[in-house]
Order: sequence, then C-alpha cells, then structure tokens
Amino acid sequence: MKFDINPADFTDDHGHTSVKGYFAVFFALMFFTLLTVLMHLLNFGLLGNAISAMTIAVMKASLVIYFFMHVRESPKIIGFIVVVSFAWLAVLFLFTIVDFQAQYGDGPGNVIHAMPW
Repeated sequence: MKFDINPADFTDDHGHTSVKGYFAVFFALMFFTLLTVLMHLLNFGLLGNAISAMTIAVMKASLVIYFFMHVRESPKIIGFIVVVSFAWLAVLFLFTIVDFQAQYGDGPGNVIHAMPW
C-alpha cells in the first residue's frame, strides 16, 4: 500500500487580511470607541442607553472576532458556531434580565433594593 503525501495539502494557502484591511478595522474600532465615550452626553432613558451601548459593544466584538480571530478565513462551520454561541449568550442575558425583573420589578427605583451593599 502506497501513501501519496503532498506537502502542499498541509499549507495555509487561503488569503489573509491585508495591512490596509487591518488599518480599516482599527479605525472602525476607534470610531466605535469614540462613539461609546460620547454616548454619555446623550440620554435615551435607561433602556435606550443600555440598548445603544450593547449595540456598539456587539459591533466592536463582531469586528474583532471576524478579522482578528480569523473567522473570515475559516470554514463556514466555524462562523456558524460563533453565531450560535452569541445567540446562546443572548438567551442567557435574556433569562438574567427576566429573572431580575421578576424579583425586583422594573424601573430605576427598584434597582437600589437589588444591590447587596
């Protein structure tokens, strides 16, 4: 029995992000960081501030995962696993919020009773 092994089959030949692409991601991350800092000047209410802050955080995390963790160059199953993992994390956050509201009600007046100090 003869095994025909070609070393080229084990090389990493797929394309990577260019330096220009990394700079574009860097400037996008800096923009979102600046936007996060400037968010303290706006008041959308308790829920609006939380949603806008989480939206910015998800955008930054998505850029980091997609480019710096090389999900872009990975097989499709890796991207699927990443998306499903974030969906599961969202479900866990939702359960936490629902539990918090069931115990302490909703509104900033009831938050003080939830703090342990």
